[in-house]
Amino acid sequence: MPDANPYPIYECIQVSVGNGIGRLVLNRPGVLNALTPAMMGEIIAALVLMEADDGVRVLLITGAGRGFSAGGDAGFLEKLIDYRPFEIKDTVYAYFGKGVRDLKLFSKPTVAAVNGPAAGAGFEIALACDFRVASSKALFHQSWIHLGLISPLGGMYLLPRLVGPARANEILMLGRRVNGDEAAAMGLVNETVSPEELDEAATELARRLADGPPLALRAMKEGIRRGMESTLAAEWEHNVYVQALLIDSEDYAEGVRALLERRKAKFLGR
Repeated sequence: MPDANPYPIYECIQVSVGNGIGRLVLNRPGVLNALTPAMMGEIIAALVLMEADDGVRVLLITGAGRGFSAGGDAGFLEKLIDYRPFEIKDTVYAYFGKGVRDLKLFSKPTVAAVNGPAAGAGFEIALACDFRVASSKALFHQSWIHLGLISPLGGMYLLPRLVGPARANEILMLGRRVNGDEAAAMGLVNETVSPEELDEAATELARRLADGPPLALRAMKEGIRRGMESTLAAEWEHNVYVQALLIDSEDYAEGVRALLERRKAKFLGR
């Protein structure tokens, strides 16, 4: 049975929890889920709740309607013309920067189900997730360059590490659009499926993660992120320390018992 939903009703997103999976749906389908500071504020608030919710073992994020997210709302982008630099930094990116950063640093595994266009900040939301499953109708577009801007929410750091500098240069500097099939071929997404299969494929991936050992998955996620930024020597020492903590957990004992008894482990996250 699905778990009870302890989350408030939001204006621009929908949040629900069931069977260990927290679902966050970008919900402004009439404008392809274009993002505003208020909408990003709701995402930030929902992430805080899901971080503290033991019933959430994995986060699945997608868009309502025919798009993932078109990026910044057009009306909001027009208003930015009159903003001053510190106003932009202290207000706009207090929402956009913090929202994408909080998603990237979310301690539990994250899956993006990209059902259509993912442009600008929408692309960067998908990029901040640990896994991406795309519909064949997905379209990835780093549209910042067409506005005379850079990709400020982690894209210039993360994208080259996923697809290599040459392809990242095309996507970032030329604004090259990438469809779902191309995205899978270049390693931008883990899998591309038909539109009809997207929800099932993303949910199955999320379910596999939800069934995994929560403590080890959190440590693995942190270790992968640290490995991108640190040194091998430093990570060897840190990983041995973390491994010692994990071996001391109930989940490790359960994993060993399950191995010896030739059954599937039931991890409790402690």
